[in-house]
Amino acid sequence: MNAYTSHDMTAKITHEHEDTTNSDNNLINDWQYTLAQPIEIGGIGVHSGRFIEVILHPAPADHGIVFERSDVSDRDSIIPGTIQFAVPHDLCTRIENKDGVGVNTIEHFMAAFHGIGVDNLRIEIDGPEMPILDGSASPIFNLLKRAGLARQNKLRQVITILKEVEVDMGDGVIAKLSPADSLEIDVSIQFDDQLIGHQSMSYSNTSQAFIDELADARTFCMLRDVEAMRNSGLARGGSLDNALVVHNGTVLNDGGLRTTDEFVRHKTLDCLGDLFLLGMAIKARLSASKPGHALSTNLLKTLMNTPDAFHIQSHEDAPDRGQWAYPEKAVAVHS
Repeated sequence: MNAYTSHDMTAKITHEHEDTTNSDNNLINDWQYTLAQPIEIGGIGVHSGRFIEVILHPAPADHGIVFERSDVSDRDSIIPGTIQFAVPHDLCTRIENKDGVGVNTIEHFMAAFHGIGVDNLRIEIDGPEMPILDGSASPIFNLLKRAGLARQNKLRQVITILKEVEVDMGDGVIAKLSPADSLEIDVSIQFDDQLIGHQSMSYSNTSQAFIDELADARTFCMLRDVEAMRNSGLARGGSLDNALVVHNGTVLNDGGLRTTDEFVRHKTLDCLGDLFLLGMAIKARLSASKPGHALSTNLLKTLMNTPDAFHIQSHEDAPDRGQWAYPEKAVAVHS
């Protein structure tokens, strides 16, 4: 197979295809894109501790982002990467089909797809979660860049928010979608550790902004939480190589932070990935206080159940108010 791998970081970009990302102004009103060629990725799952192998395959227009568990043969192995298949999880984004087959920790990959404009992929994975790599989306972006993008012959669907939809989970954990002309994300976080404290950022989604502001921000945790997570069967693959660890106002990782506000940048990255569970481009402003994956899932499911809060611009440029339509192939392959 002619595929770029996570170890092949010096391969040349193929110039007959798009060589990096979509242009900054075209992440919403643009053609659909897939990969120009497959990508092979291997790495540790942060929660399972298993070595996971993944192949990102190009897929046809309207296919969407669809995961396939190659290690599962006795049940349905297909899981579309849409909110219909998302289940609440505090520490990662999980999707799961009707047979209980799922994939965890998809958020960094989904953020990279959303950030640079990759619409259609078949993701073959031989285990229960995506590899964590260095804890950011930067290695994923680098591989997508090297493989190149291929423009397809259909326009993106776009979901436009018409009125506010809000979820309040208590203790200041709040998220709201409101009307906007593009995708804007406002995030604020609050942690007891003095190194983090209160941080906030505003982000406008373009491919260049994703690269410059979000891609290299790493996931993080408190040292005091590591033992509790491992006692619960989580974070078995976590290390200073794939997560920032904070203790008493200090980062334990060699080299420290990549930016002083790396924490809120990573939370914004997670929000961008979770929003791509809508399965299409989005015109909205997301405002999130103390965001997390369970909050994101709750908000998007609430949106789905509020049909007068959105309309979807179809390929034929005819707005369908309150008509929810996932990419055709993603639904068909699972039904």
